[in-house]
Amino acid sequence: MLKGNANVDSEVQQQVAADVNEKLEGAMESLKQKHASGNRDIDNSVNKPTGSEYQKANALRQQALKDEARMKAEQQSIFNFVDEVHQKLPTEDDKQLEEDDENGIDEDNELRILRQQRLKQIKLQHTEKIENLAKGHGQYREVVQDEFLNEVTTSVRVIAHFYHRDFPRCEIMNHHLAKLATRHIETKFIKINADKAPFFVDKLTIRTIPTLVYLIDGVAKGKLVGFEEIAAKMPEGKEDEWPTIFLARILAANNMINKEAIVDDDGVEAAMKAKMEQMRNQGLVDMMKMDLDDDDLEDLET
Repeated sequence: MLKGNANVDSEVQQQVAADVNEKLEGAMESLKQKHASGNRDIDNSVNKPTGSEYQKANALRQQALKDEARMKAEQQSIFNFVDEVHQKLPTEDDKQLEEDDENGIDEDNELRILRQQRLKQIKLQHTEKIENLAKGHGQYREVVQDEFLNEVTTSVRVIAHFYHRDFPRCEIMNHHLAKLATRHIETKFIKINADKAPFFVDKLTIRTIPTLVYLIDGVAKGKLVGFEEIAAKMPEGKEDEWPTIFLARILAANNMINKEAIVDDDGVEAAMKAKMEQMRNQGLVDMMKMDLDDDDLEDLET
């Protein structure tokens, strides 16, 4: 909480809360408009064979249920974040510091500046996060060719997965990207069927499936092609069994996600670190043994 003038602090606090409410209303309205048609993920860009009326109706019902479930998940994500923001708003301790100022208890100017910067950073972060949620961040969505350009130009960072339905490795990639999408709100995660997006396949020179395209402000900045780089540390025969954190580290190295937010939920890096420590310790023991004579070794072993 800022110190100095209590009225100014109160106004800043009220402004933060007002901004949260305003962004929340905008996000919710955007979600309603986005899903109102009930056919968000239905690909209309390619004509398909006409089935029976029952099949059509059933397909629409199933799609509507999926859209409803996704919308509820998006709404819950926004509600959860607003709760998080409210927890970060000034506490009783901040109010006490404000009262100290009123009573003439002056704190170090440098600390006051740090508090001011903290509040400004919190306000910026929660505003950006709510805006990103309204743009479709926080979930892993499929888009069609007609939507692709708008999706990649309305967010700063976008990871686009060009996939094929018949490629098992694309399903593996989908599994890991879906996990990362919910953790890294700072980046938009989308997938697009390469078969039904010939224009962008040609434009972005997609030659291998799966391919991830890294886009910054709508401009392609790089790619992750196939599993070669991700599976480089995997043993032979287990190239498809890499953990999510391997992909996360690659994305972070390319400035596509925040490396500070990476979660080692499988304990992979912790296990690797423990193994390296064990090998290091064993190496020291081996070196010590080399310096000992036979009598010393017998004493050590007994």
